[in-house]
Amino acid sequence: MWPHIFLFVFVNIAPRVAAEDFSDNQTKVFRKCCLSSQSLIGVIEESELYKCVDNKFLEKRYHLTNEPLYVGQSVVIRHGLPTDCDELEVIQIRVAETELQPWDNICYDKLVAEILNGTLKSNIPKTVALTCNRSEETITSDFKLQISQIRKCCPRGQSFDVEYHECRLNFQEVDKDWISNKLDFNTDDIYDIEYGLSCKIDEYAVELDEEAFVLSDEGSNLLVSKTTGEKIGKLTPGEWCMDNVHGGHKLLAQVCTRNCDQFSAFCVRKCCPPGQHYKVRHCGTFASNCIPNEDLKGSFNISSYLDPLREYNKNLLDVMGVRIDLQCPHLKFVMNKSQPQDKHWLNRDSFLETSTLHTKDYCLEVFDRRECPFDDVVVSSVLCFEPAIATKDFRISFIVITISCVCLALTLIVYCSLSELRNLHGRTLICHVSMMLLACGCLARVQHSTIADRNVCTLFGYGIYFGFVAAFAWLNVMCFDIWWTFGSIRTVKPLRKSSSDRRRFIWYSIYAWSVTVVLTTTMFLLDRYPISRILDANMGTNACWFGSQQNKSSDWPHYIFFVIPMGIVTCINFILWLLTARHCAQVKSEVHRLQAGSVGDREKRRFRIDRAKYVLTGKLWVVMGAGWISELLSTVFTEPQWFWNIVDLFNELQGVFIFLILVAKPKVYFLIKKRLGLSPTPIDTRLEKPDARNNATASGRTSSTFLSRTISSDERANLRTSLPNNIKQP
Repeated sequence: MWPHIFLFVFVNIAPRVAAEDFSDNQTKVFRKCCLSSQSLIGVIEESELYKCVDNKFLEKRYHLTNEPLYVGQSVVIRHGLPTDCDELEVIQIRVAETELQPWDNICYDKLVAEILNGTLKSNIPKTVALTCNRSEETITSDFKLQISQIRKCCPRGQSFDVEYHECRLNFQEVDKDWISNKLDFNTDDIYDIEYGLSCKIDEYAVELDEEAFVLSDEGSNLLVSKTTGEKIGKLTPGEWCMDNVHGGHKLLAQVCTRNCDQFSAFCVRKCCPPGQHYKVRHCGTFASNCIPNEDLKGSFNISSYLDPLREYNKNLLDVMGVRIDLQCPHLKFVMNKSQPQDKHWLNRDSFLETSTLHTKDYCLEVFDRRECPFDDVVVSSVLCFEPAIATKDFRISFIVITISCVCLALTLIVYCSLSELRNLHGRTLICHVSMMLLACGCLARVQHSTIADRNVCTLFGYGIYFGFVAAFAWLNVMCFDIWWTFGSIRTVKPLRKSSSDRRRFIWYSIYAWSVTVVLTTTMFLLDRYPISRILDANMGTNACWFGSQQNKSSDWPHYIFFVIPMGIVTCINFILWLLTARHCAQVKSEVHRLQAGSVGDREKRRFRIDRAKYVLTGKLWVVMGAGWISELLSTVFTEPQWFWNIVDLFNELQGVFIFLILVAKPKVYFLIKKRLGLSPTPIDTRLEKPDARNNATASGRTSSTFLSRTISSDERANLRTSLPNNIKQP
C-alpha cells in the first residue's frame, strides 16, 4: 500500500547516522522546512504566516493528503524554518530547473494549502522556497542539489491495468513499490512525486513496458530506447509517468505523443475520461453521459474490436496508445452494431471502416444499459455527425432522365422500323441506343423514389452499370469501324472485299458483349465474395449504385470498375477519331484527283457518306465522353455545387442529344414519311443500301448510314436534276 511506500521515515534516520563521520561541507545538505510527518501550509489572517502542521490533523480537519518530497539516503536533511526573521518570503520554484541553495536562511518544501480566516483556500500543492531577508548568509555545504520530478500514473494504492487501459485498486500488498526500487540507485537525489498524466487533447498516451523498451531517467526526463538498442527520444516533465502493471511487478511508462508510429503503437480513442464510461439516459437510444466506473469492472473492454486483429496480425497490439475524447463541430452519433447497415470494424492501421467509411475520427466506449430492458453492457464506436449537404432535387432529375428515355425509345423504334437504316453502322447504333435506354431506364426508377427491397435495388444498380458499360463498348466499336473504313481504303481493301457486313457485326458483337459481361461478372463476384476493401463494390448497400461515398478514400471500387475502364475506352475513341480525321483528309484529296465520270462520282458519293458517318461518331463521342470527363473532374473539384448541377443536367439529357443527332435529320424524316406512306416521292437509288443496287460494287464499298448531316446545297441540286421528269420536285 502507498502509506508503506511513500512513508520514508527510514530515509530521515539513516543519513543522520552516516553523516556523523563527516563534516557538513563534505556532505549534501537539504534544507527542508517541515518534518516528514508534517506539511507546510499558509495561514492568512492579519498577516501571512507559514507553519508546519501534522499530516493527521490536516487529513482529519480538511481532508487533505499530501505526498512529501522523497530525499535520497546520502543526503543530510536539516529541518526547520528560517529563524530570526521579521518576515518570510515565499517563492514558487520550478522543479527540475532550480538549483537548491544550502544556506541556513532558506528552506524548501511543498506548500499544500492556504487557510484564509479559518477557511480552506483551494490550492494545488506546489514546491516553494521560504527565504529570510537577512544580509548574512551562512553556507552549510559546498554541494548543491536539484529536485527531480516524477509522476506516478495512478493514484496511491492503485496500479495500471494494461488490458483495460485504466487504473485499478491493488487488492494485495506489494513488498516494495517500483519507485522505492528505482530510487535505491539514485540516493543523492530529491524527488517530487505527483500523480496522473494529462496529455494534450491531440496526444495519445502510449503504454511502454520494460520488456520491449529500456526506460531510464535523467533527472526529471525519461530516456526511451528499444531493447534492440535503437534510441527513440527523451521525454520532459509532464510528458510521461511510470507505474506498476496491475497484478504484477513489471514497470510501465505512459508517454504523451502525437506520433504513434514512433513507438510502433496501435492507437485508438476513448470517448470518456479514464475511469469513466457512458450510462444511457433514455432506453431505446444511445443518448448517454460519462459517469465513474464504480461497480463496472473492467469498463473499457474493447476486445470485440481487437481480437479479430490479434488473430491475423501477430505482435500488432504489443504497444497500445489511448487518446481521450472526440471533438466534433456538430453532434455525435453511435454505431449500432446490431444493425446490418452499421457494421464496422478496425483495420491494422487503427482506422475505423464501414462499407462506405474509412476514418480515424472516432472513439470507442462502453455503454451501460443495465437499467434498460436490454440489461447489458456493450461497447461501440462514436462518430461525428456530418450535416447533410444541400443536393439537387432528384425529382427534377427523374423528369429529365425520363425525357431522355422517351427520346432513346423513339430513336430505337425508328431504327428498328426502317430497313434502310439497318446496315452495319445502323445495327451498331441500335445496340448502343438500346443499352443507353437500359441504363437511363434503371437510373430513372432509382431517382424516382427509395427502393425498400435491397435485392431489387442491387438489380437496378447492376442494370445501370451493365447498360453504361455496354454503351461505351458499342461506341468504341463505331469509332473503330469508321477508322477501319478510312484507314484501310488502300491497305486492307482485298480483306474488306472478302469480309461481309454480317461477319464484321458478329466480331463486333463478340467484343462488345464480352467486355461488358466480363467486367460485370467480375465486379459481381468480388462484391459477393469480397477479398479486399478496394475491390468490394457494395452494390445496393447504401444506394442503388456503388456503396462507397463519392470522392472519399473508400471510393476505389467506383474508380476501378467504372471510371478508369470508361476513361480508357474514351481515350481510345478519341485517338481513333483523330487518326480517322487524318485519313479523311488524305481520302478527300485523292477523291478530288479522280477524273470526272461514273467512277469518280461513285467515289465522291462514297466519301460523303463515310465522312458524314465520321462526323456523327464524333458527336456521339462528345456526348458520351463529356459525361465521363465530368465524372472524373467532379472527384477533384467539388465546388461550386451549382456548376456540377448544370453538368449533371447535361449528362441526364444524353438521350435527347442522341435523338437529335440520329433522328432529327432531313434524310431520316424523309424515310419516316415514306414508311408511313405520307410521301409520294420514291427514294433515290443513292439512298438505298449498296448491296441492294449492285452486288459487284457493294463489296468494294464501306457500309453507309443515313445519320449524316444535311447534305450540301450542291449535292441537293444534283439530286433534284437526277429525279425523273414525271416526279414532282419538293
